[in-house]
Amino acid sequence: MIDPELSALEIVGIAIRAERDAHDMYDSLARRVTNPKLVKEFEELAAQEREHERWLADYYREATGSAEPPAVPDVRLRIFGPDAHDGMSVVQVLEVAVEKEHIAERVYAEAARRARDASGRRLLEKLVDFERSHARRLQEQLDRARRDPAWLEDAGGRTIQLEGP
Repeated sequence: MIDPELSALEIVGIAIRAERDAHDMYDSLARRVTNPKLVKEFEELAAQEREHERWLADYYREATGSAEPPAVPDVRLRIFGPDAHDGMSVVQVLEVAVEKEHIAERVYAEAARRARDASGRRLLEKLVDFERSHARRLQEQLDRARRDPAWLEDAGGRTIQLEGP
């Protein structure tokens, strides 16, 4: 649940930090696996999250004239769900990542509803679509990793699908 007293700009301020955190999570995942296809996937997600952070920061700057978004207490970031941590397996981090992408989709949709300007609403709606696609991509990787955990570490990037018993 998003605090109903938060404005769309306050949500954008929170989202800037959440996008930064998402970038860091995907960057970390890219360094933890050896499968080149999965490394590339995580690097692409990290780059997209960095781009989303930039879009949101630019929008915030244009809307407020402030170069820096407001400091965000960690308690506010909890709307984006649990954080991944070093002790987690790659599969556990993927589970967290999928959840965070679904939450981000809902947060941005709510911020778009609260936005008072058309450009902000369009930006936030665009981010809804991106976060939805991230969740879908990550869910595919999670499903694959659950079926074949060794695939995460396949340095050759081979995909083998076993059928039957």
